Amino acid sequence: MQTAQFDHQDFEPNAQSKLDESLLVKFFTQQREDKTASLKEGRPIFKDVEYIDIKVPGNRSGGACRPAQYRDKQHFPRHYAAFQQRKEMPLEGTPLAEWPLMSRRQVEELAFNNIKTVEHLVAMSDSDTAKFMGMNTLRRKAKMWLDNTDKTARINEIESLKTANTEKDEKILTLESQMLNLMERFDKMDSKTVVTAAAKSSKKIKD
Repeated sequence: MQTAQFDHQDFEPNAQSKLDESLLVKFFTQQREDKTASLKEGRPIFKDVEYIDIKVPGNRSGGACRPAQYRDKQHFPRHYAAFQQRKEMPLEGTPLAEWPLMSRRQVEELAFNNIKTVEHLVAMSDSDTAKFMGMNTLRRKAKMWLDNTDKTARINEIESLKTANTEKDEKILTLESQMLNLMERFDKMDSKTVVTAAAKSSKKIKD
């Protein structure tokens, strides 16, 4: 069983949220001997214990695998919820296999080292990156690719808002035109009513 190499609570608070997003976190159940119960019963007694496994992208020796504590469940609520529902926590980000710059061999090699998404690659520390030949260049390209996709997404969002505003303005103009037409029709109806009323009044006077 791999022992803890770090405690995620030890990181700087400001960097914690960003770091958590790059970690591979998994809760699971493992049988563990209850020594007190074993001694009392005179035979091995085991019970299910919830464990947490934390892996760092690009670092096969770093991470933690130990019994889960209350603060772990509070710190990684989505992962724990997925565990309770017996679901595998889905990867968030762009899988390396979907990144055009990656070969199948590279994808498999990096997955073996807990690097499964473009975001994992970018989040690697300098010390872990230095362990792989050419990884600095690959990480730099990954960062540029993510920056460009973010810019494209923002541009698309702006264009979408512009389109929505244009459609909204057109609807407002249409409504205003309809209102004007209705007002004109009412004005004409009022004029006819006045003329008709005057004619009737004049006729009564003559009679």
